[in-house]
Amino acid sequence: MQAFIVSLGCPKNLTDTELLMGKLKTEGYSFTNNPSKADLILVNTCAFIQSATQESIETIRELAKYKRSGQKQGQIRGRGQGGKCKYLIVAGCLPQRYKHKLPKLLPEVDAFIGTPAGFKDKDEDKIIKATPPWFAYVKIAEGCNNRCSYCAVPMIRGKLKIRPVRDIIDEVKFLAKTGVKEIIYVAQDTTAHPKFLTILRKTAKIKGVKWIRVLYAHPAHVSDKLLDFMAKNKKIAKYIDLPIQHINDKILGKMGRGVSRAKLSNLIEKIRRRKLALRTSVIVGFPGEGEAEFLELLDFIKKVKFQRLGVFTYQREEGTPAYNLRGQVSAKKKEERFHKVMRAQARISRELNTKLIGKTLSVIVERNINGMVVGRSQMDAPDIDGSVFVKSSKSLIPGKVVGVHITGAKTYDLIGCLT
Repeated sequence: MQAFIVSLGCPKNLTDTELLMGKLKTEGYSFTNNPSKADLILVNTCAFIQSATQESIETIRELAKYKRSGQKQGQIRGRGQGGKCKYLIVAGCLPQRYKHKLPKLLPEVDAFIGTPAGFKDKDEDKIIKATPPWFAYVKIAEGCNNRCSYCAVPMIRGKLKIRPVRDIIDEVKFLAKTGVKEIIYVAQDTTAHPKFLTILRKTAKIKGVKWIRVLYAHPAHVSDKLLDFMAKNKKIAKYIDLPIQHINDKILGKMGRGVSRAKLSNLIEKIRRRKLALRTSVIVGFPGEGEAEFLELLDFIKKVKFQRLGVFTYQREEGTPAYNLRGQVSAKKKEERFHKVMRAQARISRELNTKLIGKTLSVIVERNINGMVVGRSQMDAPDIDGSVFVKSSKSLIPGKVVGVHITGAKTYDLIGCLT
């Protein structure tokens, strides 16, 4: 029996997909990249925002075409193509959030599975990794207690549930034995784990682990001790993902972020003193964001010069406190502000990359193409950040960490040669 798997959304969702794949393997399934050959199709969905919800629904309907003809699902809208798929399974955030609406909306689906309730029955040797062999995402907590007013995560994933330290370290040890070089810790808020510093310290002692990366740190929970350890330990990637979302105090208050401009500024200064690359994300067009509030955010971005920055337009999510806030911003205005921030960040990114010319960076090799080695520096997380293109007469083994002398810079990528 063969299964075709689609994992939508963030790396946190991908760790759930890996668990589901492990369970399928114990049931006797192997995996295929061709949906037309699959006996079972599983879609692990995202429904954090409406655009993600729509993508999930469209993906499910597209894959329903591979249902075996003669079944009720193959008869929906005349879409059956005589595929061999017997079971179309939908898992994750979409059925968790809309479990009462989906059976009628998606009659093609045979079963709906929600999000994991916690970390019970964790068995790392049954996980099927969905990432390349040299890096892995490791989830350390589930759910969230921050209650940001725009965020649907607490409705979908529930309150914060902490994964035991021993369970986390056992998984990392297993991954290291299989050849994983880079461990990337994820959660809705990684820094909400009360033993996060302990986790990092223990991880740094594991043989085979070369890099440890921190994603999704909440500004309210980042301590000086954490920053000190990240700066001093050789295995910690000199990089922190710290979503600020906004900088105006009025907007931060409406968002329920639990931090002020002054606190954010102070924290960023601490991070910069420790020479950690800083990735952040911001939301434009939040209710009540007038031109003055937006310009304050834009000016702050230009002043701070984040090494990496993602921009999102506010999406009104039913059931969240922000849904009914006054001062909703028009779609046109949100789009304009999005592009203004992106243009500013592009100039900042090119400027910062240009300053790296002449320096030597550690780079983890990811692939070889046309006389070029492509990898990532410690300042680059997989899929969301840039790459380093290295001129090389020979291919290098993916996962190998090499020294690269930077000789050129693009807006988001670097060019170099082996040292």
